[in-house]
Amino acid sequence: MSIQKLTKMERKYRILQQEQNAILKRMQEEKRNAKKKLESERYNYIIQVVKRLRLPIDNPAIIIGALVEAKKVITENNTAKIDEYIEKYSLFIKETEQIDIEDIEKNSENEKNDISSSSLEAEESEDKEEYIKALEGA
Repeated sequence: MSIQKLTKMERKYRILQQEQNAILKRMQEEKRNAKKKLESERYNYIIQVVKRLRLPIDNPAIIIGALVEAKKVITENNTAKIDEYIEKYSLFIKETEQIDIEDIEKNSENEKNDISSSSLEAEESEDKEEYIKALEGA
């Protein structure tokens, strides 16, 4: 093997590695943007539900107090109470949005799984670690 051929192969490898890094970077950016959009849409949905329930938005102490109590239930992983919340949510959706009960059950099960999964910060940390490992492995 000649030095020219070896140099050419090394150059090709570096180019492929740079292309891979650029693709990974673009995918991470798209993933971040999709996550931000999803979060924004969730907030919009929650605001619409608050309005639909005619909750006293001029008195946030009541709403926030209820949310603090719900957070405690979730943090303590009180499955009976969580199941009760999911049942109330399912009934609310069924009554107000007229969607298929199977969709509600799927969404409720997904919500239940989301509650028991790790926090968003841990997920973002794992994403960064995966990205770094991918770059190092390239």
